[in-house]
Amino acid sequence: MEAASFRKFWGEKAELRRFRDVSILESVVWSDKDTGPSIFEQIVRYLLNEHLGKELGNNLTFVGDQFGRLIPGRPGLAPFGPVMEALKTLENDIRGMEGLPLTVRSISAANSQLRYASTQVPLSGALMRMQEVADVAIQFEGSGRWPDDLTAIQRTKMAFLLKLAALFEDTNNAITARLGLENERVNILNQCFLDVVYPSGAAFRLRIRHDREQTLLEQRLKDKTTDPKGKEEAALALAAYKGNFLRSPTHTQAMQTLSTRYPTLSPTVRLVKKWFASHLLASHFPDPLIELFVLRVFVQPYPWSVPSSVMTGFLRTLFFLSRWDWRGDPLIVDMSGEMTAAELSAITTRFEAWRRIDPALNRVVLFVASNIDPDGTTWTDNKPAKVVAARMTALARAACQTVNDQGLHVDAAGLLISPLADYDFVIHLTPSFTGRGQRKKEKNTDVKFKNLQMSEANDATLTGYSPVELFVEEMMELYGQAMVLFYDSHDRAVIAGLWSPHTARRAWKVNLAYSSTPRENHTAADADGDGDGDGGIDVDINREAILAEMARLGGDMVSRIEVNRS
Repeated sequence: MEAASFRKFWGEKAELRRFRDVSILESVVWSDKDTGPSIFEQIVRYLLNEHLGKELGNNLTFVGDQFGRLIPGRPGLAPFGPVMEALKTLENDIRGMEGLPLTVRSISAANSQLRYASTQVPLSGALMRMQEVADVAIQFEGSGRWPDDLTAIQRTKMAFLLKLAALFEDTNNAITARLGLENERVNILNQCFLDVVYPSGAAFRLRIRHDREQTLLEQRLKDKTTDPKGKEEAALALAAYKGNFLRSPTHTQAMQTLSTRYPTLSPTVRLVKKWFASHLLASHFPDPLIELFVLRVFVQPYPWSVPSSVMTGFLRTLFFLSRWDWRGDPLIVDMSGEMTAAELSAITTRFEAWRRIDPALNRVVLFVASNIDPDGTTWTDNKPAKVVAARMTALARAACQTVNDQGLHVDAAGLLISPLADYDFVIHLTPSFTGRGQRKKEKNTDVKFKNLQMSEANDATLTGYSPVELFVEEMMELYGQAMVLFYDSHDRAVIAGLWSPHTARRAWKVNLAYSSTPRENHTAADADGDGDGDGGIDVDINREAILAEMARLGGDMVSRIEVNRS
């Protein structure tokens, strides 16, 4: 009876299928193609056509699905299955190794790709290669053989990773393991990492966590004999240690749990990140910070219910950003729902202290805390700048106004379009150097032999390589005091810039941080008041020369530079 009733209700769509558990049942199959309508829309249209007439079903309009189609791949957690399986393989490989000096205590994911929150789906595309490595933190069992010196600890980590690399390649010669160096100018910061690339294209960046580092850094900060520069380096290293080895893994674990609890959280986070990237803001907002913006809408949805669609989650996040007074209010995200009044009060007190210390918002503009990160500055120390945060607010308000004006007819893709006329200059890039250009090149590559395709997919020299990001880092190191740069290394082939207000005409002095041209100051009079002497020398920033230097640094990457305001 049940089977007959099922077939009567679903009509031609019902079919008899045998499942893996050997059961044979009536079932209905729907398409889950990325470019097609959602399963919900397919079901509703089919039932209306089947029972109430085709005219009604065909004339039905669905609102909101277009938002989900803006993100690459399908919404949900399923597209991230391959990379999560690759992470399990990595953990099993490391724990199964014989010959490690110490036993592995923990292996912790610490990357947006491993918490269902990256805009691009890893291990997807023509060559199935991850464009970005996924960060992983490894902790070994404690041992008295570890040195008790910060610099020596970094050397010991390097020896550990070299041993790990050798064991990887001995275990499977198809695995590529490369040691990399970082933070070479500050020898108490983490100095090295190990990139492990599997034949499948999965790529992980391993860093070693050693708890003694935190203790030694805290001792150095408290030591009265430490000079100011040493204390500054220790504070920087301690913040980096907490961010990389404590906050990021804990945040990743929380995101994994909450993404399972809230089905629309993952696609909403990915779409909001795409919004930030489309408006060239993503480089100023660390991934966990954007994720916390979205999490707030899900774990503290009052006065509404939890968002049940990507559109709702996306628009509510923009609505929150448009109304958030970050100058006067901290953002506190309670992921557990169990924060006490005392904990909330302590965070608020810390926020008020920061505003007293830094009233001009030169260092901490946004204060964002959570139950797992009460500090509030882990992801916002020194970025974003005030001008960037203000632009985020302005763009969110503009998007909300557009939605309010257009209502159900709003163009979802139009909310991701950002005009370039607002910037002082725009560097147009050769598209092949961007993430989209590299993906397109891979997709269009005509590989004659399958083994060559696999070899190219496992090209370790390309994994994690972002020429646009490296170019911007070099420009900011050289000209960071004179400008603010905005870019999206994945999709948009432009780098936009604003000149800093500090570069306005000023009196000449030695050691200016940028190229300048002298200008005679005619407004000042002589000391004797006759007005016939020079009034001193002022300087203007030499914008033309700086832009020419940037074009030279970019080489073939730069196609042209457009100046909107000189």
